[in-house]
Amino acid sequence: MSVSHAIQPSVSKSPSPPRAPRTERTRRRLLDAGRTLFAEHGPREVTSHSIAAEAGFASGTFYLHFKDKLELFRELAEEAAAQLDARLQSVSQGKTDPTEIMQAQAEALVGFAEDQRELLRIVFHPGGEAGDIGSRILHRMAESIRTRRREAEVHGLIVACFDEDVLARAIVGMWAHVLAWWAEDPTRSSRDAIVQTLTHFHLHGSLLQNGSPCGVPGALPTQANTPNTPTSPPEGDSPR
Repeated sequence: MSVSHAIQPSVSKSPSPPRAPRTERTRRRLLDAGRTLFAEHGPREVTSHSIAAEAGFASGTFYLHFKDKLELFRELAEEAAAQLDARLQSVSQGKTDPTEIMQAQAEALVGFAEDQRELLRIVFHPGGEAGDIGSRILHRMAESIRTRRREAEVHGLIVACFDEDVLARAIVGMWAHVLAWWAEDPTRSSRDAIVQTLTHFHLHGSLLQNGSPCGVPGALPTQANTPNTPTSPPEGDSPR
């Protein structure tokens, strides 16, 4: 056998281009299988072996991609959080009116809760295995809101009257609690009621004296004054 023939096999063993896509498809099948099982049984009852079996693989294949089931679940949750952030930014593109932006973002958030109902329920379930994941997602969302508010301040759309860190976390906490509660049982309230109530509360919940330089100029509460509300309709805070 010639030298050229002897080295030929080593050249042909170099990685081929299709290998990466196949690996990615395997990972995707494991993620989808995990999502299905987590939704049906919750994280506590699901094992890495059951995820592999659901995806049609041996258990060893699972460990080539994930350390354990929580690492897989964490990736699902982070993936969903990134999708939510993309939705919120997309619906805000080209809009400058704070009320219009808040309405669009509320619709996006409720739509996300509908699409990711089981994941949302697991992530924000009190005392659940995924509690640390939920905390990190809330932190990420709060940072995103704070960034958007500061951009709005730079463009003169809002005036900074509050501590932005506190306000961003208050906004995120409100939405996360209500949407997790709704995800457990969507018959508790209608989709429109969730959007309308939280949009109004977000826009007008932090009531200020009329004429204050803070808040959204011209944004007034939609409900009539009652004995428990100020006699002068104040301006509301920004939704950004």
